[in-house]
Amino acid sequence: MKCKASSILALCASLIATMGATPAFAQTQVSAPDTGPFDGVFVEQIGDDNSGSFSQSNAEQNAEVTQDGDNNTAQVAQFGDGDHFAAIDQTGGDNLASVTQGGSAQTVALLTQTGDANTILLSQNDNGLTGSGAAIAQNGTGNLATLIQDGDNNQAILAQNGDNNTMSATQVGSGNALEWTQNGNGLPDMSVIQTGGATAIITQGN
Repeated sequence: MKCKASSILALCASLIATMGATPAFAQTQVSAPDTGPFDGVFVEQIGDDNSGSFSQSNAEQNAEVTQDGDNNTAQVAQFGDGDHFAAIDQTGGDNLASVTQGGSAQTVALLTQTGDANTILLSQNDNGLTGSGAAIAQNGTGNLATLIQDGDNNQAILAQNGDNNTMSATQVGSGNALEWTQNGNGLPDMSVIQTGGATAIITQGN
């Protein structure tokens, strides 16, 4: 069964909606929809001068991209023998989303950007049994989010609402979890680094 872009949007919305309440990491899970036998790339673009580049190796690689606006760029590189899934949805103009996934585990990324001139840079590499996870949402203008996950059982749900905000997180090791929300404008980067079995819940605003 091919996973349609509308189902990706609904799933991303439900993931980010969980951040409105006091989070519990037992509930903060990132999961991909069942893509069934479909492997490859599904792209839907509306607007002018949008571009997408894709690189996939081996089986069980799935990338789904929806871009609505002008001058948006999506880049996906998937390699290794894991069951990798990447979904990117961008609405607005001059947005960039770049995803690199590797390893033998299931790595999952669900990214959304709404607004203009936002950037997401995501790198996942996992050889464990359960995979990395990730869900990033940015609403506004000129936001930058960078996430690196390398190891076992990493999870992350990040969100930025406002303009000119920056956030970067690195998770290395096993059993990490991160949920970080920023609301406001011009918020500084906290550069969170987690190794081992750490957990974190961070909310920043102005």
